[in-house]
Amino acid sequence: MNLNKIYLFMLFFLFTPLSFALSSDAKQPIMIEADTATIDDANGIAIYEGNVIVTQGSIRINAAKVTLRYTERQDLEKVVAEGNPAKFKQTPDGKKPDLHANSKRMEYLANENMLHLTKQAKLWQGDNTFTGDQVMYDTKKGIIRANKGSKKGSRVTVTINPKNID
Repeated sequence: MNLNKIYLFMLFFLFTPLSFALSSDAKQPIMIEADTATIDDANGIAIYEGNVIVTQGSIRINAAKVTLRYTERQDLEKVVAEGNPAKFKQTPDGKKPDLHANSKRMEYLANENMLHLTKQAKLWQGDNTFTGDQVMYDTKKGIIRANKGSKKGSRVTVTINPKNID
């Protein structure tokens, strides 16, 4: 086994505290508060601006602007949140700490259960963190990918704290 495989294996088992979302969240209604709302049913798009707060179950998004895209069947397809930074919080199943994310742009693809964070992205749960120009999080499988981006000198930073073993 080469060093990269060993490192990935260790990373997977050490970072398991970043865990799956509450299983009941997807069944909850989406509530949105904003200063302005523009809804275009014909094109399946809704744009909310000004101190936007989106909640669905334990999920909470705070942003300056949130754009929702819907399928022809009116199912949520994509959420784009922009802010300085946009903020995301979700409670996982079990007694684990809340999952948090900040970035200037967040894109959630509902059908793929993927949260894409770009521009000064940070994802954390408890004391464990991922930072980079881009962080992708599969909310269903608990898989995280981070990328340093194209900015010279930038790097991905991962902080993994040991589990308390009593």
